[in-house]
Order: sequence, then structure tokens, then C-alpha cells
Amino acid sequence: MFELTVLKSSGLRLFWGLLTSIVFGSCALAGNPEPSLTDPPVVNPKRSNGDISAFYLGVTGGYSLGGTDEFGLATPGATFPVGDLDLKGSFGGVRAGWRGVLPARSGRDYVYGLEIGYEFGSIDDEVTTTVNGVSVTGGSEVSDIFSVRFRSGLTNKSGSILYFVSAGYVRGDVETTNSLTFGPTAQSFQESDSRNGFSVSIGAEHRLNDDWSITGEYEYVQFEGKDVEFGSGFSTRSTPEYRSLRFGLNYTF
Repeated sequence: MFELTVLKSSGLRLFWGLLTSIVFGSCALAGNPEPSLTDPPVVNPKRSNGDISAFYLGVTGGYSLGGTDEFGLATPGATFPVGDLDLKGSFGGVRAGWRGVLPARSGRDYVYGLEIGYEFGSIDDEVTTTVNGVSVTGGSEVSDIFSVRFRSGLTNKSGSILYFVSAGYVRGDVETTNSLTFGPTAQSFQESDSRNGFSVSIGAEHRLNDDWSITGEYEYVQFEGKDVEFGSGFSTRSTPEYRSLRFGLNYTF
């Protein structure tokens, strides 16, 4: 009788042990069906701050290294070469733009954008020669230049330097002058107009921090040619162009 009681007790304890394991084991599996899941990769926040589209404002300044504009004076009887104009001068300006970023190969970024600008200053030159005893002076001046440029380029691997090229439309005021001096008598002619043109450049932009950057570029600008009439049968063909170095400071929003 005692042995039967012991067997019954041992069997009951084994039954309850198995039941407890099954119930609590099932609950644990239901609460955590995939215990081996890993956390998603985290993007470097410092790098991602530079990978968004952005607007910027900036100031510019530079100096024209000179261009070529052959000045000749056409008269009712003949055309006389006066000389080559070498347009030079300093300028300053303001600009605003937008740019976007796309990932490229080897850890670099492709940067593209549109920029508008306005530059003030005087880029000019004049040349003088003597024709049949008459002193002839011709001059050209470019000022107040409005521009729209498309810019694109690649950054270095750290994203701190952008190497870019740009091309765009420019419109500026062009003043063409001519004077004739023979003895005590002098005649002066002047014609002003606004002209379209184009520009191309190559340069680099260095990021100082998340907000500020500095730029430097070499640019070529050419305006459309035009026959300028001075009156009294005198005229010239005006084709101003110049090359310049431009430096700037940008603030990115």
C-alpha cells in the first residue's frame, strides 16, 4: 500500500513538471518569436548632414586678368586698326544658389546646382594710335553683370572639398567710346547698351564647417559682338571678353 502511494505521488509530480514546462515555454516563445534579430546599421550623422539639398548665400570679389577686343575705326572711306583692348579691373558681387547631392563612387559625392549672381565694378581698357596725323582713342567698359550659372562637380572622400565646373548665361552693360584729336580740335563719341553672353569656369569650394565655405575659381566671360555706330559715318565692331579670378564666401542654410 505504501509503495503504491509513493508511485502515485511521484507520477503526479512528474506530470505537473512536464505541464509547467510546456505552458511557460510556449509563452516565452510567443513573446519573443525571433530572439536573434540584430539592430539596423546606423548612418554616420556627421556625413549625412552634408548629404542634403541646401540653399546658400554668398559674397564674391575678384580681378579680371585681361581679355582681347580688337578695336578698329571704320570711316566712310576706310577702316583703320587702332589696337587691342586688354580689359582689366576689380569687381565685387553677391550670389544665391541651390545645390543637391547624389552619392558617387569611391565614397565621393556628385554635387549639382543652380546659382544666380550680380557683380559690380569696372572692367575696362582703352588704346590710342595715330592715323594720318589724327590721334585716335578707342575704349570699352563692362559693368553691372547679372549671371545664371549651372554648377556641378565631385567632392573628395571626406566631403570637405568640392571640385567643380560651371557654365551659364551673363548679361552686362557695355560702354564703347571713341575720340579723335587733331590739333586743338577734339571729337568724342560714346555708345552704351546691354548685351548677352556666356561664361565658363573651373574651381574648388572648401567647407570650413557645416555652415560656411570658401570658393576660388578661374572664369572666362564673353559677350556678343555688336557693330557700334558713333555717328558721322564712324563705327566699330565691339566684342568684349575677359578672364578673371574670383573668390567667395558662402553661408549654407
